[in-house]
Amino acid sequence: MIDRILLPVDDSPESRQAVGYALALADAFDATVDALAVLDSEVPGVFDEGPTGEPVASAARVAARTALDAVGERAAAAGVHATESVVVGHPTEAILDAVDTRAVDLVVLGAHRRGRLARFLRRSVAEGVARHAPVPVLTVAGPATDDPPTLGRVLLATDGSESARVARTWAFELAGAFGSTVSALYVVETRLGSSGVLRRLLEERGEAVAREIRVHGARTGVPVETAIRAGDPAQEIRAFAAQRGVDLVVLGTHGRMGIDRLVMGSVAASVLREADRPVLTVRPRPRA
Repeated sequence: MIDRILLPVDDSPESRQAVGYALALADAFDATVDALAVLDSEVPGVFDEGPTGEPVASAARVAARTALDAVGERAAAAGVHATESVVVGHPTEAILDAVDTRAVDLVVLGAHRRGRLARFLRRSVAEGVARHAPVPVLTVAGPATDDPPTLGRVLLATDGSESARVARTWAFELAGAFGSTVSALYVVETRLGSSGVLRRLLEERGEAVAREIRVHGARTGVPVETAIRAGDPAQEIRAFAAQRGVDLVVLGTHGRMGIDRLVMGSVAASVLREADRPVLTVRPRPRA
């Protein structure tokens, strides 16, 4: 499922935390990690000049090289094969170009606003990559730590759409690899049906989706719990994750086009923007 992981890095604590997730996933799936440092072409100082006008390494380039060297050292210690590269360009575009040209299966990156590489992995870049990348994107947010990541509980936010089914595949594959429990959450969006027949239809839809996920859990041998809540989808997802002590949130980026659009793009963007823990966003498969 995962053969090659793209790991954009910089010199921040959040990026170091993302490295831990990328290496853990690479170890679990016997994958290669492609570490990438992007020097933002719009930030002054990417190229400095020496005494005779020749280009010399700027502070950003030194920071990039340091970050890549650290990935190499950690990968070697973990027994994971890793490659390293530096490119100059707009961060989001450079990452998306790397996704296209390197045939990666997953992107793992930190989300923050600090570091010498300026705008590289700030949240807007992470959101742009998650929105446009044709492969799943794991955005690592939350308290920065160098401790090995734990995935004891995976939250699957679902609406039963095609995008959510693809997200389900990823949630269960990861849970199986790490011995995790999957907590599946369906949210009845109350602004679409606060009472009466419409509300009941939405609840019945959620019950059907929950049954399908429990069957899938029994078939794959992954422990599952299901829950149905009512309210604002993004708020309910965040609240459920906090209450259950979830280690990873998995959701699709495009949901149903009907009245029960739980995992629609705006919901995924809201969850990602306010995330206090890692979030894996998954796009639906392209139609033939």
